[in-house]
Amino acid sequence: MITIRRSIPVLRNGCKALGVRSFHSTPHHEAKPRPSPRVSRTRGPTPQTTQPKKASDVEQSLPPLALLESASKSGLINISARKALEFLQHGVTPLTLTLLGAIIKKSPTKAQQTFARKLLYSASEQGEKTATFEIIIEAIQFGIVDHFQNFLKRLGLMVKNDNDPEAMMVLGKVLYSQGKNKKALEWFRKATQPPTGSLGINGAGDALVHEGRILLAMQNKKEAEIAFKKAALELDEPVGYFYLSQLQEPGSPKQEVYLIKAASSGSLEACHNLGAIHLARIKKEGKTPKSLDDYGMAREWFLSAASGGFGLSMLNLALLCRAVGQESEGLRWLNRAEEIPEVKRQALDLKSQWDSDRIKLS
Repeated sequence: MITIRRSIPVLRNGCKALGVRSFHSTPHHEAKPRPSPRVSRTRGPTPQTTQPKKASDVEQSLPPLALLESASKSGLINISARKALEFLQHGVTPLTLTLLGAIIKKSPTKAQQTFARKLLYSASEQGEKTATFEIIIEAIQFGIVDHFQNFLKRLGLMVKNDNDPEAMMVLGKVLYSQGKNKKALEWFRKATQPPTGSLGINGAGDALVHEGRILLAMQNKKEAEIAFKKAALELDEPVGYFYLSQLQEPGSPKQEVYLIKAASSGSLEACHNLGAIHLARIKKEGKTPKSLDDYGMAREWFLSAASGGFGLSMLNLALLCRAVGQESEGLRWLNRAEEIPEVKRQALDLKSQWDSDRIKLS
């Protein structure tokens, strides 16, 4: 069976064996982020082209109360003039818009996502840097950052004029998404190292993980491990633990400790890899499970990853089920795996193989 990118594949030679291959040095976390299968998918953000406005004093920009009263009486607004004025006085600051936008953006519908982005665009125009970061990072995730030139210009000004280390980190992510790894590495290091940056900035752990990934791509394993160790051991960055685990001896206690750290912070791939380690131990001991319970922690870790939407674990659970005579339960996992683009082909191939086996036996 085809290996899924950078996970520890447990599937080999169809359903004839449940083997474990060695870990890959660059795990699945390098893939572009994708929406969870349990959340309705929305389209990417649309760039906003208006020029930045100059932030002005809130009190000076408030409308006359009479204007608001007229709008309320005519039905143009559905709240009282006093409430509207109070909201304008205390509610509409760039930071508040950013926080509201970030909260609403977690909602599933397209209308909610669009409204959230409008709030973030407005906050960015008024100089709220966090909103600008949020917009650019989302654009990177959707692969459309080059269409957000106005926001990239604001980011550039933060780097050039303000020497903002968080802006340097985001700039590193932009360059990394464009394949400019050497330039990206330079900015990630400026963001986290004196005199321009420090490990105290928001997102320092993420910057170190990106640094490590670039170094791995450059075949500089030693420095990559240093970056991952800083991210994991100094900043408790979950993804740092995952990458650090990949540099350890396969199946070693140290690797397992790092994977457990990553899994406890929600890394589905770490859960999957822990399942692979426990399954390998069962095979090494020569055991032949008679029920799903006999798979012990291997089953539990695969179940944890599969329940969170990790396709390869769904396939593995399907094979475990079939191995102990629970083919109907295995088919249920294959049906779920078909909904995951990365493993859809494999799920269909397994179902086809199982059908062929049944025909031969009939």
